[in-house]
Amino acid sequence: MSRIAPVALAVAFVASPAPAQTVQRPAVRDLARELACGPAVSLTSALPTLRIVGGKDLRRTLFAPGDPVVINGGSAQGVKAGQDYFVRRLVADRFVTPMTDGTKPKSIHTAGWIHILEVGNDSAIATVTQACDGVIEGDYIEPFALPALPSSPSAGEPDYANPGHVMLADDRRQIGGAGSLMVLDRGSDHGLRSGQALTIFRPTAENGGPVFRIARATAVVIGAETSLIRIDDSSDAINVGDLVAIHR
Repeated sequence: MSRIAPVALAVAFVASPAPAQTVQRPAVRDLARELACGPAVSLTSALPTLRIVGGKDLRRTLFAPGDPVVINGGSAQGVKAGQDYFVRRLVADRFVTPMTDGTKPKSIHTAGWIHILEVGNDSAIATVTQACDGVIEGDYIEPFALPALPSSPSAGEPDYANPGHVMLADDRRQIGGAGSLMVLDRGSDHGLRSGQALTIFRPTAENGGPVFRIARATAVVIGAETSLIRIDDSSDAINVGDLVAIHR
């Protein structure tokens, strides 16, 4: 019996199934939502008046996904149940690059978005459905729409003779790198299209000469005068104020 026992144990060990291994799957990125969370610019003096004025707890001023919030507008202001709104706030950013006509843009930070649940005459209740950052009391709201994803970067050569500028990064940041979303002072009024390739550069001399190419980028969300761009790769930090050549 003493000789059989070790053999039986060995057979039992071989026959027992190996423990299952957990397969780590890469996280799926939602690029449209990432773009929706990007920085924005306002060129007007007035901002929307609809704002978050509180929540379920009167002493609470910071809100996360799933939290109910109160809006200071209702059916009289055109708010309807089922609508979605961006939640945004004005950022006092002294590093913003002015437009070529001298206009000082306003830096806008996107905090997330909300879904309207119930509507009264002059107030409404919503729930926070997405938080790019903390949603806070006093943030303003405006109609929501997920941006369309850009096509593959277009071909063409960089137009160094007519450059734009990096206006700002998100929430007072002065620099960016690969993967960053930044704002360019060019838009559809300048012939810019979604998916258009960009080269970010610095001149070596005031009157022409070779340039230092520091990054490649893609125009992703196009406005009339400004656009959101995504930095694809870079050899150096991108600074607010750097020049941007559009590929034509």
